Amino acid sequence: MLCSCTNIDMPAAGTTRGARAARFLTCLVVVLGLAATLCAPSLLGQHSTVTAVEGDSVLGHLHRPFEETAMGKTWRLGPPLQAPEETADPAPSAPHRSSSTNTVVLHGADLYRMNCEGCHGESGLGAPPEIASIINPVRSTSVALVMQRMKSVGADVSRAQATELAGQSKTALLQRIHNGGQDMPSFSYLNDFEVQSLVAYLNLLAGVPNAAARQAAVSESHARVGELIVKSTCHTCHAATGPNPGPAELAAGAIPPLATLTSRVSRAQLIRKITVGASVNMGEVPDSLRGRMPVFFYLTETEAADVYGYLEAYPPSDSINPPGAVQVQNAQSAPTTGSARPPEGTRKRRDAEPADSANRTWFLYLSLGVLGLLAVGIVFTQREFRRLSTEAHMRRSLRTHLVARALPIVARQNNSWVVEKTSRRPIALVPTGRKPQASSAKRLKDWWCPEEFGDAC
Repeated sequence: MLCSCTNIDMPAAGTTRGARAARFLTCLVVVLGLAATLCAPSLLGQHSTVTAVEGDSVLGHLHRPFEETAMGKTWRLGPPLQAPEETADPAPSAPHRSSSTNTVVLHGADLYRMNCEGCHGESGLGAPPEIASIINPVRSTSVALVMQRMKSVGADVSRAQATELAGQSKTALLQRIHNGGQDMPSFSYLNDFEVQSLVAYLNLLAGVPNAAARQAAVSESHARVGELIVKSTCHTCHAATGPNPGPAELAAGAIPPLATLTSRVSRAQLIRKITVGASVNMGEVPDSLRGRMPVFFYLTETEAADVYGYLEAYPPSDSINPPGAVQVQNAQSAPTTGSARPPEGTRKRRDAEPADSANRTWFLYLSLGVLGLLAVGIVFTQREFRRLSTEAHMRRSLRTHLVARALPIVARQNNSWVVEKTSRRPIALVPTGRKPQASSAKRLKDWWCPEEFGDAC
C-alpha cells in the first residue's frame, strides 16, 4: 500500500543507539556521583587521633563520694549473686575487630549514648538538682522556639532579636560542651564533626523544628569508640591510674582504676559486667556480692569490647594537670612519660602512625580519582547530549524539507523501503551558520539521510 512520507513510521536506528548511549552515560554519572559522595572527605570520613585517658576521675576532681551523686549512674544494678553457669567466660555476640581499617559509623544518637546518657539519661532530663536537664538550653538555640516562648509570656520580639538570643544560647551550649561547667566535665576531646553530630541529635531530642533533616554521622575506628566511652562514662567514677584494691578495700568503697581493669578481668568478663552486670568478690571474707557498678544496658557488647581493646592498646596514664581541675584532660594532648624509654602503649601508637598516615593518603588519592572520573563523565555526557540533540534536529529538518519539495513517494514491501516515484532531486541541507562546501551534500547525505531512502537522497 502506498503512503506519503508524512505517514510513514520511519525507523531511526541512529536515534535509538544514541538514546541507549545517553541512558548508559546517565547511569554511569549517577554511579560515579554516589561513589564520590561516599568516598569524598565529609563527616563520614573524619577520624580523630586516639589518646590514652589521664588523671583522676570526675568524682575525684569534685571530691564527691560515689554514694552521694547521680553522675554516671543509670539506676540499673547487676545480679545479686553469681549464678553457677556464669563461671565460664561467655563469648561476645559479635567478634571484636581490632584492625585499624575497620570503622563504625556513629550517629548523633550513638554519640549521645556514649557521652551523655550516663548522667543526663535517655530523655535528656538529667537528675535535678545535681544534673540539670539539657532540653531547655537546647530549645533556646532555635529562633522559632525563642519567638514562640517569648510570645507565650507576652513579650513579642522581632526575628532579628530572636536570632540574636538564639545565637547567644548556641554559643553558651558549645562552650559548655568544650569547657565544661561547675560540675559537668569538659568534652574537649570531641572534634568539631563529633560535636556537630551530637548537637544535631540534641536538637532532635529537644524537639527543635526541622532537626530531623540536619542529622549527621561520623566514621570512627573501634579504638575511638572505646575512647569515647571510657573518657565520658567510665572516667566519671574510675581514675586512670592508682592502686589495685583488694576485696576488703572494695567493700570499704574503693573503685579500681582503669589501668588495672585488663588485669582484673578478661574481655568477656568486662563485656558481661558492662552490659548485663556481674557479681564481685568483696568483703573481709571474700564473697560474691552485687557490687555498686551500674549496668550500662544501652551499650552493645561490641562497644563494651571496644572499651577493653582501647584500654589494652592505650594504657591509662597519670595526669599532667594539677589536681582539683574540674575539666577532663584534653584528648588531643600527648601523654608525657617520666623515663627515656616510652611505655608499651606509646610504642604501639607510634608504630600505628605510619599505617594511619598511609590509609589517609590512599583515601585522599581515591577521592580525587573518583571526583576526576565524575568530572570527565559529566563533560562527556554533556557533549553527547549536545551531539544527539543536533542530530535529531537535523533529521527533522531534512524530513520536513523533503516533504516540502515533494520528494520520493515510497512504499514498504517485504520489510524494506522501495522508491515508487521521484519528482525532484533533494537539496542537501547545511547546518545553520555554516557555508556549503563542495562535498557538503555528500557528507550530509551520508551523515543524516536515513538508510531506508537509499538512492532517493
